Amino acid sequence: MSTKWIGAVCIVLGCGIWGFLAAANHNMRIQLLRQLISAVDLMECELQYRRTPLPQLFRKAAEESKGKLRHIFWMLSQELDAQISPNADRCMATVLARCGDLPRNIIQLLENMGSTMGRFDLEGQLLGLEFVRNSCNEQLKELMQNKDARLRGYQTLGLCAGAAIAILFV
Repeated sequence: MSTKWIGAVCIVLGCGIWGFLAAANHNMRIQLLRQLISAVDLMECELQYRRTPLPQLFRKAAEESKGKLRHIFWMLSQELDAQISPNADRCMATVLARCGDLPRNIIQLLENMGSTMGRFDLEGQLLGLEFVRNSCNEQLKELMQNKDARLRGYQTLGLCAGAAIAILFV
């Protein structure tokens, strides 16, 4: 009899943890978008006023970023330094292939950034960065709508689903 209750508690805890992880994932996506917006702003300023070369630009972005984005920008700067004629698009694809634990929307934004950097003149690169920033802002706005209710919903759904499954088994 006690093994049934232990199993029921484990099911409720497991599903509850899933709900809280979904909420944490949502918050992580918001944080990554905010960091990416800050990095894009920095890159725009560096390109406009100092015309910083790409490897140094991404190294500077890495210094100002945190966590996963810092690692990506740092690896990208090293990848660009290692090539004779840097192709930011291929370097970004190589770096993103190594860092597979990013949300898909962040990967797409970074791919868009890589496809315009170093390929066009200064004005084209600035337009590409502006596109990435606008896309980030749109996604951030979407994630922030009803954020509190959505997070509570994830957590509640996890706990209620666990309770329902546990009731079925007990």
